[in-house]
Amino acid sequence: MTIVFFGTSGFAVPSLVKLSKFHDIAVVITKPDKPKGRSLKPAPSLVKIKADSLGIPVISIDDMPAAQVPADLKKYKADLFVVIAYGKILSQEILSSPKIYSIGLHASLLPKYRGASPINWAILNGEEKTGVTVFKLSGKMDAGEIIMQKDVDILDSDNAETLSEKLSNLGANLLVKAVDSIEEGKAALTGQDEPLVTFTPKLRKEDGRIDWAKPAAEVHNKIRAFYGWPGAFSRLNGRIIKIWAAEPAGLPEQKDLAPGQIAALDSSGMIIACGSGFLRIKELQAEGGKRMKAKDYVLGNKVSTGASFELR
Repeated sequence: MTIVFFGTSGFAVPSLVKLSKFHDIAVVITKPDKPKGRSLKPAPSLVKIKADSLGIPVISIDDMPAAQVPADLKKYKADLFVVIAYGKILSQEILSSPKIYSIGLHASLLPKYRGASPINWAILNGEEKTGVTVFKLSGKMDAGEIIMQKDVDILDSDNAETLSEKLSNLGANLLVKAVDSIEEGKAALTGQDEPLVTFTPKLRKEDGRIDWAKPAAEVHNKIRAFYGWPGAFSRLNGRIIKIWAAEPAGLPEQKDLAPGQIAALDSSGMIIACGSGFLRIKELQAEGGKRMKAKDYVLGNKVSTGASFELR
């Protein structure tokens, strides 16, 4: 089949690669190059980089007059539009342009976790399973009829980065199966159960601030969920500390310790008292510094037991 592919972030790359092996990708549509790094030099999206390497034409429609876009897209005579992590909601007129219809791949088991950051919030909320959904796109965000779903366990060792990679590869395989079923006229579309709908907001920097009064398991989930961006962080001795890796730590409860207080130091890092339980910080990054092992930070900064991270 002939496909017009919309995508921007790295999550969409495995799907682009997989689809290109079995179908004709007429064009890839992605967001314009964005300034990055200290030099703020415009850099292409990961989807654009991959499409260029595959020899697939790439365009951006952001600068086109809105009324011109649907007509321009029709010249590709696409059977399907495939939209994955594109970064913009498309109009119903655009979605109705292909011969068959438009489909999307979402990183959750719809109708749960519609929205911009389903992977992060699934981890944050302590879900044991999540998955991917291929669905027919409608004018409402992530609300179209479901074509296929596949679930996967969320491991204690997963963070936002590892789970995203896992789901992007799982989704690429599922997407190919879904496109094949559409081509064969065998795709079964099932409406979403609206009472089960939940939404995920976009992540903000402030969302990463740690509340040490929460149970250790919840603090650990936050560190895993916000790995990378926005990062889970707190303040110690006046410096913002970004926490990259941690694990629950088994220590006897000590009534004289306040949440956020350093209970102990060991060969793996520092152990922090939470509202209930303890958390061992293993990797961190001080404001203006490099990511490092927590034990090395302790040695270089004279951190001692009894010191406290800000409670909130």
